[in-house]
Amino acid sequence: MGVSALRPADDAVSPVVGVVLLFAISITLAAVTAGVVVAGDNALVSTSPQASFEFTYDAGTTGSADLTDSGNSGALTIAHAGGDTMDASDLEVRAQPGGTAGESALGWSGEVTAGSSVTVTVDAGATVRLVHATDGSSTTVATWDGDSA
Repeated sequence: MGVSALRPADDAVSPVVGVVLLFAISITLAAVTAGVVVAGDNALVSTSPQASFEFTYDAGTTGSADLTDSGNSGALTIAHAGGDTMDASDLEVRAQPGGTAGESALGWSGEVTAGSSVTVTVDAGATVRLVHATDGSSTTVATWDGDSA
């Protein structure tokens, strides 16, 4: 008897495992590719607007919308400094503490473009967020923190 007759024949185990792994990787890649193709470009592209806003606070004055919760307030001017044009009906200003103001209270109408601004009355220590809300979701576009201003 030769030496090879005493050893079990396990030569085929490695190639079989390799083929199974390659098949699993191929199926996974095909599923991911199909998911991206079926979902289209919307799955890869953010729909949130990209814009820059500047805030200017003037104590003791008032703006078009009153979002105050206390007597220590002032006017906060929110100016679109650049970036994407946004529909005014999709924007609202939320002050904490305070309230929320939408398109009509803010005085914005149509499109909000670079150079557009609005002034609201807020508490000196409020946190104010400019929010873009559409299709059931909302994104904070810009934030002003009165405590750090």
